[in-house]
Amino acid sequence: MLEWDKSGLEKASDELEIMNTNPFYNKLFYGTSKVTIEQVEEELKDLEGSPRTRYLIHTGGRNAAILEYLLHNPKDHKPWLGFLMVHSAFQKQGLAKEIYLVCEEEMKKNKKICLRLGVLSGNVPALSFWSKMGFEEIEVRESGGKLLHILEKSFIG
Repeated sequence: MLEWDKSGLEKASDELEIMNTNPFYNKLFYGTSKVTIEQVEEELKDLEGSPRTRYLIHTGGRNAAILEYLLHNPKDHKPWLGFLMVHSAFQKQGLAKEIYLVCEEEMKKNKKICLRLGVLSGNVPALSFWSKMGFEEIEVRESGGKLLHILEKSFIG
């Protein structure tokens, strides 16, 4: 059973634990395989006062995943899934899919007709996963000096 806790600065060490089990992603995003507590704290400070919702997800009393989403992005007026990372000990067990489906239900409950997300170029496992979840690429753009694949899933039809 999954337990969902709102994340914030006080959860930085829990998030760090999850993030540092994923050196492949860290290398793509941060340029290094290990993230520092300061990097996590900086990200969580940016969360304060923002419209983003971020959860630290536990299973069996262990830190299992991080999920962040935005119901309304002021730039394009669409909902976005900003971040989903599963602790390496829980990967390949259906946890990411289970978490995503809860997120999708939240979007539908809030009468959203689609969901967007970005995947860093080179993150083939993530592109494969999101394609299996029904997302389709709508564009590729540069963001922060990195190529980002923008994917969208429609909930209509």
